Amino acid sequence: MSLLVVGFIAIAIVFAFSSLSSKRPASSPPRVPSVLPWFGTALSFISSPDEFLARCRKQYGNVFRMLLGGREVVVVSSISAISSIYAADHNVLGTHETHNALYAAVSGGKGNSTEVYRVVSHLIFPMVDQRLSRRSMGDLTAPIAQALYGKLKPYTQMKNARVTLMKFLTEPLCFATNLIMFGTRYPQDTYEDLRILDETMPERFYSVPFWWWPSMKARKRMLQQIDDYLSTRDFSAEEDGWIGSAFKKLFRENDVARHEACCHLLTFQWGMHTNTFGIALWFFLFLFSHPDALHAIRNEVDRAIKEDFGDLDSFLASVNPQVLDRPCFTSLTSALLETMRLTAIFVALRVAETDLQLKDRGGTVTVRKGEYVLGNVQAVHMDESEYPDHRKFVFDRFAHNDHREGRLPTDGQPWFSFAAGRHLCKGRYLAMYELKLVAIIYLYLFDFTPVNHESRSWWPPRTTRRNLGIPRAEEVFVDIRLRHHA
Repeated sequence: MSLLVVGFIAIAIVFAFSSLSSKRPASSPPRVPSVLPWFGTALSFISSPDEFLARCRKQYGNVFRMLLGGREVVVVSSISAISSIYAADHNVLGTHETHNALYAAVSGGKGNSTEVYRVVSHLIFPMVDQRLSRRSMGDLTAPIAQALYGKLKPYTQMKNARVTLMKFLTEPLCFATNLIMFGTRYPQDTYEDLRILDETMPERFYSVPFWWWPSMKARKRMLQQIDDYLSTRDFSAEEDGWIGSAFKKLFRENDVARHEACCHLLTFQWGMHTNTFGIALWFFLFLFSHPDALHAIRNEVDRAIKEDFGDLDSFLASVNPQVLDRPCFTSLTSALLETMRLTAIFVALRVAETDLQLKDRGGTVTVRKGEYVLGNVQAVHMDESEYPDHRKFVFDRFAHNDHREGRLPTDGQPWFSFAAGRHLCKGRYLAMYELKLVAIIYLYLFDFTPVNHESRSWWPPRTTRRNLGIPRAEEVFVDIRLRHHA
């Protein structure tokens, strides 16, 4: 390294320290200090976003500013401010940078960012919103249940087996959902490659070094399979699925280039599966570590199958989102919402397209055009005044709320795991259906015993500090045994 470069670095560091120590007016909201120009707090943030934001909130309060890789970011942590973010139109608080970053991280696509966002926001989102609406999903959900059960049948012929929990829970679900959503033409062997890619997504999204070769090869294989899938000229709901046929029609009618279409479809598939997989895993881990919750929810499932449906076959033939909203699954629904409250991580930045004021309790927070906003949802979900014993898994926390068909029983409690307002998750009905379905079928069919159960060395599972969406946990092995009534 030349003396000139060393001298430049030394001057920059001295300048940064002098800037921090020089007298200046107290900022409102306070600014998180940083030593490195441009980078700011980026290194601390990406190493563990939830821990970093929790430390900053404890030190600086509910509203603070930070420099994050050249971006001026305003972080808000109150219910009213976060609700204001979700209520804002995309022309006021833009999400294009986050969508483009996810598109590039998942697919490797390097298309025009304006065109990528146009396809996502103006073409894909409206189509998905319609196709995955509660009303539209009614006819396709029972086939998902039957396809899932079909993949589990080999395990019902065994007295016991040892499996990795994540794969056991999510591979049959991935197969069943892909089959119904994308049809018989879509390749059914994408699970392993999707998991390999998913494991590297935090590193890809945050652009930090990692061993990229296995995930690059997995992504390449998936893009080739999707290209083959999209190459067929004709399309039908049976062969191309409920969503797949709509994607094909949309891409062709709007002249979306083939490679870009492949990248968009891969990004959609990743988004459809990744958080559902993570929540399913953590739901069962929480149940295993809380025997009272496991006992109560299993009894609820057994009772519902027997009294409301007669047997499992009748349940599988009739199950749809409306059925799963019945009061007979109150504790199960509550436990899933509690799992999401404890695990969901939010790192999406929104850029202010104009000067605006966010409501913040009794006042407002000013955000200038060009600045970024981050809603610190974890702060609300872990607020002791809103959720007593906030660090504990309380399986029936939401069980006593008003349970109505088509609505989550979170009234009166700040729960943002599916976002809110204008930005509600487009796949929320599908996700809740999948999660309830997996929980019911697996709890009804199998007993689970984590390996090394008595020593409890499996709990809590080790997790990576850098996460995106849901914490990544190490593999947990379980012994499964077919229950007597199954």
